[in-house]
Amino acid sequence: MDTDKVNRWLTLTANLGILIGLILIIVEIRQNSQLMRAQIAMDRTSTTMQILSDWANSGEIVGIEVKLFEQVDKFPLAIGWSDQLTAEEKQRYFYRMIVRLVELNNDWFQCTEGLVNPEICQREVLARMRRQLHRFYELGINFTRSRSSYIEAMQELAREEGLPAINDDGTWQP
Repeated sequence: MDTDKVNRWLTLTANLGILIGLILIIVEIRQNSQLMRAQIAMDRTSTTMQILSDWANSGEIVGIEVKLFEQVDKFPLAIGWSDQLTAEEKQRYFYRMIVRLVELNNDWFQCTEGLVNPEICQREVLARMRRQLHRFYELGINFTRSRSSYIEAMQELAREEGLPAINDDGTWQP
């Protein structure tokens, strides 16, 4: 009889130990998730700062944008602004917009995975997507390498902005 009671107490104690261990693991995973989110926010900030610093220090993109803002009414929302650029300026600006597309795709991925505060996604990421959409259209940059949810968001923004429709594969309709 005493052995049976001892076994029950040992089993209960072992089960409690396992339960406490699981609770500690859950707490640690949550802490790691918070640290991961903080790291992502830091990486996003660092990337943005690096891009802006590169543009500011190179002077080429800034010069192109100054030219466009001075010469094109309602830039960047106007259509036809790329005609104001030389072939070299247009190519530089095209590369700049490819960088922006990659950055926006990354931001969108982080938003859809819940790695970024939803408020930031709504307020900042969608606003940047909207600001860049006219430029993407003007330069013929499509979204074929983007996630379907990103394409869907861009389709909605294109409708709202009165731009040509975007196909489900991410290409612009003629």
